[in-house]
Amino acid sequence: MNSNTETAPTFSRNVADLPGPKGLPIFGNQLQMRGSQWHVTLAGHIRQFGPIFRLEAFGIPIVVVSDRAAVGNLLRERPEGFERSGGLRARMNELKVGGVFTAEGDDWRKQRKMVTGGLSVDVIRNFFPTMGFMTERMLNRWKAALAEGKPIDLRRDLKALALDIIVGISMGYDLDVVNDDSNPLQHDLDNLMRRLASRGTSLYPYWRRFKLPADRVADKSANDVEQTVLEFIKSTRERMKQQPQVREKPSNMLEAMIAASEDPDSDFTDQELISNAISSVVGGVDTTANTIGWMINLLAQNPAAAASLAGEVDEVLGDARLSRDWDQMKQFPYLDAAHNETQRLRSATPFLGLISKADSVIVDTFVPKGMVIFVPTNCGDGMDEAHFPQHQLFQPERWISEQKLHKDDDPSRKVFPFGGGPRLCPGRFLALVEIKVVVSMIMRNFDLEFDTRAPPVTQVMNFFMSPSAVPVRLKLRA
Repeated sequence: MNSNTETAPTFSRNVADLPGPKGLPIFGNQLQMRGSQWHVTLAGHIRQFGPIFRLEAFGIPIVVVSDRAAVGNLLRERPEGFERSGGLRARMNELKVGGVFTAEGDDWRKQRKMVTGGLSVDVIRNFFPTMGFMTERMLNRWKAALAEGKPIDLRRDLKALALDIIVGISMGYDLDVVNDDSNPLQHDLDNLMRRLASRGTSLYPYWRRFKLPADRVADKSANDVEQTVLEFIKSTRERMKQQPQVREKPSNMLEAMIAASEDPDSDFTDQELISNAISSVVGGVDTTANTIGWMINLLAQNPAAAASLAGEVDEVLGDARLSRDWDQMKQFPYLDAAHNETQRLRSATPFLGLISKADSVIVDTFVPKGMVIFVPTNCGDGMDEAHFPQHQLFQPERWISEQKLHKDDDPSRKVFPFGGGPRLCPGRFLALVEIKVVVSMIMRNFDLEFDTRAPPVTQVMNFFMSPSAVPVRLKLRA
């Protein structure tokens, strides 16, 4: 793929030769790449035009690559060969969502080391009892609501629990947003996500010249989130002065980053500390909450799969109402399969946007330096009948080795829900543990009943892809 070999790679076509959907005069396909459903449109183009095709926005070509091998190579060659677009990085930084998400090169390596250290297996294992406590708090809230005949807003509650967990493990604070409907942090994060999504597909960065009301609201939310994080940092620094031993053995990501920033030999700055603290919260809420929301929707509409998962959970947990044993995280193969199937059908991050840093050859096509490239995380194969028969159906069994039609066919090599290569999502392991703890709690204690009278659940691209609703009623199991 890359052009840094001694012998120049061969190719048979240029980007201009690629097929693609017809666009409008001047605009090209730009208007098709806007709105909360643009990723669905792009997925349709992949099915129509194949593993590599061309879009255009105001005369500027964009390449969409869904070939599985090529996508794997693209992800492995980051950050040297490919990086996030400068426009997206600037838009994220303007709303104070930066850190390791937007860093490149040596800055990224330095920040990645700090973030992954704060989300290591040891840190997550030590936090596991607290995660169980927070999950039990949600269970008690739901039980109380059912006893009083009150409705349960699953979409809101799953986000609140995800926020409690990510703030707890990344900063060491228990907000209890689950039981605090007035906490402004979730509202501010939602504002940021909506504005990031809007600005990401904007035809022109107008907000740098004048601000609409929605921009002023988003700016205020960004400042409020930053102030909240600064308070966390201030309190943590004061505590670390009283407990200097914490510097040697940090218990959360914030402590690890503060210790690094105060090391005279480190060039980890306070601004990088603040940016990564904010981005850990932003990246750790919607992605996990949306995935669980989609899984609950799909399980409720597929009673056989829900029954299989409930049976597995009952066997693993026994009389317990939720998991309190770290070793149980390895004992949920069907839950793992249900998660993989959910990511195949409804990935929280359906596409990645990249820029080529050098001339390359991708799928027999010469791609020049500076080209914008869209990469679907399911590589198109996730919705391809040849790779996933009856691909529109939710069938966790296709991920279980004993039940695969072709034993040597590994579906995990066909989708990349957490990205791949060196820039694999640093919060991946935390997300997987959180999903197991929360979903196993739900299936152990409740039956799921899908509300067939509710409007159809649609995919909403709000920076991350979320369900428009989770119209599922919880009923206490006997």
